[in-house]
Amino acid sequence: MKPMNVVCIQSVKVSLIITILIGVLLLLLPGMSTAAAQCDFTRDLEEGIEGEDVRCLQRYLNGGGFVIAASGVGSPGHETTQFKSLTKEAVIKWQQAQGLSPAIGYFGPLSRQKYTELTRGSASAVGSSDSTQVAELTAQLNTLTAQLNGMQQSNTSPTPAVLGASTSASGTLEDARKQLSRAVEMIERARDQVDEGGGDISQANGDLDDAYEDFLDAVDQYLRGNYDLAIAAADDAYDNGEDALQAAGGETAEDEVEDRIDEAEDRIDAVEAKIDQAGDNGEDVEEAEQLLDEAKEMLEAAESALDDGDLEKAEDLANDADDRADDAEDAIGESEERDRAEDAVDDAEDAIDDAQEAIEEADDDGDDVDDAEDLLNEARKALQKAKRELSNNDYEDAIDFAQEAEEKANDAIDEL
Repeated sequence: MKPMNVVCIQSVKVSLIITILIGVLLLLLPGMSTAAAQCDFTRDLEEGIEGEDVRCLQRYLNGGGFVIAASGVGSPGHETTQFKSLTKEAVIKWQQAQGLSPAIGYFGPLSRQKYTELTRGSASAVGSSDSTQVAELTAQLNTLTAQLNGMQQSNTSPTPAVLGASTSASGTLEDARKQLSRAVEMIERARDQVDEGGGDISQANGDLDDAYEDFLDAVDQYLRGNYDLAIAAADDAYDNGEDALQAAGGETAEDEVEDRIDEAEDRIDAVEAKIDQAGDNGEDVEEAEQLLDEAKEMLEAAESALDDGDLEKAEDLANDADDRADDAEDAIGESEERDRAEDAVDDAEDAIDDAQEAIEEADDDGDDVDDAEDLLNEARKALQKAKRELSNNDYEDAIDFAQEAEEKANDAIDEL
């Protein structure tokens, strides 16, 4: 395990580093955040309340990455017994992270129950359940947090030269930050897969341990200003996280994108078969064929992006290809279907006009027309729906609503 005796940081906002890195580390190692504060909440907590249970809540929040304050009152090691606005804000963030609603900063029965669920059995939450490792990492994080807070209080930001290190000439701070975030996402996916069970869990936990250590090394180098080294260590953390994911029976991001491309290809093949059949039946398929050609081009671009390692672009193109194949299917015989829908709407309008005229005549004769008018109103509503679906090019639904409108109009006449 590499030490994290960080004595300086690059000239960036310390509060941002704390939020992004310390919070992330605690999120990755849930055993530490829950072990930091074991509280016995016997009452609901809200803004304005005071007590030792408030102090314990603040310690729990600070230890879990939902920091009350980066320095001063409420910061790690300086928790208080007073529930004020900063504590409320931290509770809201914690509630949002846990999916609790409403997330308003009131630590009531639901929040207390969620706290109990999260802290019960937390000692086994870390991948290998190695208590020695947890203790070491906890100590390192506490040291790092104290050093960062101290720098913020003294308002200093020494350069990496103090450590004899130099800022990378090629890797930038933003590059390193992105790679750290990428590593975090992979490790979280791997940990979730391990929690689900399946595969070689023992191997997966070993890979996760390596990923945790690589990530800590990446953070160390990041804070020293050695961005190239931080990127390399973050890449190692990502690779080990990916190995853990696969060992636990999960699919990598590349596997998922490949599956998505295969699905789009199957969809294109299915639509092409329908277009060929429609053409053999004498239907107009020119527009459908053009749209399908566009879908095929998008699919080829998705495969190229996958080969280039641009997974996000590959997935987007595969989705676009799938959508364009849908458009091609919708275009098969579309003109005939549109004509049928328009004719149905016209028929419904004529029926409604006839019903309106009949109701007016009956009303003039002194007949009871209330039920008939109710049916006519239902017919008008159905006609509006038909027109809306027609404008959305959903011809099948447009025909259904138009026929319903015509039937209601006829029923209104029969009611007289």
